[in-house]
Amino acid sequence: MNPNASLVTAINKVRELVVSGNANYHQYLPIIDENTDIANWGRTLLTAPTNVSNAFISTLINKLVYTRFESKYFRNPLRDLEGDAMPLGYAGEEIFVNPAKGRVYNVNDFAGLLQKYEADVKVQYTEVNMDLQYPVTFTRHDLKKAFRSWDDLDRFILELSNSLYNGAFINEFKFTKGLVSSAYKANRVQVEVVDGVNSEAYAKAFITKARQFYLDMQLPSSNFNAWAKVGGYGRAVMTWSNPEDLIFLIRNDLRAYIDVNVLASAFNIDKTTLLGQIKPVDNFDMFDDDGNKIFDGSAIIGMIADRSWFKIRPQDMYLDEFYNANNRTWQYYLNDTKMYNYSIFSNGVVFATSEAAVGVDSMSFEESTASITGTETINLKLEVNPFESNETITFTSSATGKATVEKIDNRTVAVTGVANGNSTITATASTSNKTATCTVTVSGVA
Repeated sequence: MNPNASLVTAINKVRELVVSGNANYHQYLPIIDENTDIANWGRTLLTAPTNVSNAFISTLINKLVYTRFESKYFRNPLRDLEGDAMPLGYAGEEIFVNPAKGRVYNVNDFAGLLQKYEADVKVQYTEVNMDLQYPVTFTRHDLKKAFRSWDDLDRFILELSNSLYNGAFINEFKFTKGLVSSAYKANRVQVEVVDGVNSEAYAKAFITKARQFYLDMQLPSSNFNAWAKVGGYGRAVMTWSNPEDLIFLIRNDLRAYIDVNVLASAFNIDKTTLLGQIKPVDNFDMFDDDGNKIFDGSAIIGMIADRSWFKIRPQDMYLDEFYNANNRTWQYYLNDTKMYNYSIFSNGVVFATSEAAVGVDSMSFEESTASITGTETINLKLEVNPFESNETITFTSSATGKATVEKIDNRTVAVTGVANGNSTITATASTSNKTATCTVTVSGVA
């Protein structure tokens, strides 16, 4: 059987270029052509001096595995969401500058010439958080079997590359889906609650909702980023997206109800363009390294987001190897290092059948004591950790004859004086039963 042309080219290239000590490999290995018998050539390689055969095999495997993974791998449909490479460093930062605020023009405002107008700058810090190694071992016996025919050698290289790179690319797919799941789980992304999609009618209703967000996200707004939701300081962040930058992660069971032509028509997008913006997802579950489900993402139907929401930056992907003379095996390690984060500045909305429940770890009032004069009303504010908690909080007064309470929102209660004396105001989280108290003293009531 004639050898594969690319395989021949690779082997001959290694033969010509790789040098061990002062000896060129072609002193030991003949050039390969269409008439070369792979079994005889492999026997020559494996009986060459150990330093020659080991180095040649390592170089050959590295070159072929790298070449093959370009065309033979699991095609991660979310891979194009990666950003630029991050060649150095461990931590990064995303800087956002809000649009400048306008002011009313005043021809007599001479003092304003010397006033300082600081830009509203926000910062989010990120770090490299994926550093995985994919090992594979093959023996001298495996290599001998691979040299029985050109097809066997070709298959051996293909299976080796698939083992390494498919492991990496499948995990990258899971990590990217996991960004959506983890943001939803922690309540660090905007969530739109929708009905479950279990029919064509529900699917069309969902698409109508998604189209509204697609249109609204193109206009300046603070409704679609998570800056305020995570407790960001200062002014609300104003963001907008170009239509070509908006992508849709949609579960496959939903896509099954919707024709692509219907989608293209609903979004007024060319079908070919739309297919580049739709990212198929099987589910949004999260699993540990052993394949055990650690988060049930069935409530998540999909997501519409600006590409910039996904902060994925590759740093390294390279092969390491060594020959273990003790058991005559070659060890190969594919190293994959990346930064996986999401942006709290960029537009992103998760569609889900319910919001994630984020409990209270701890909470306290900003003041442990407060004073009321007469029958005035004061507001007490509650600090909750984590800030993203959405657990319902109730407020009570230990002595309603002295002071009454009225809940304003989940973090604020209005307290009104009734009669002179003390009352303990208690905040209680509905599920975790965490509490916080503030002692209020009422005086000056006639």
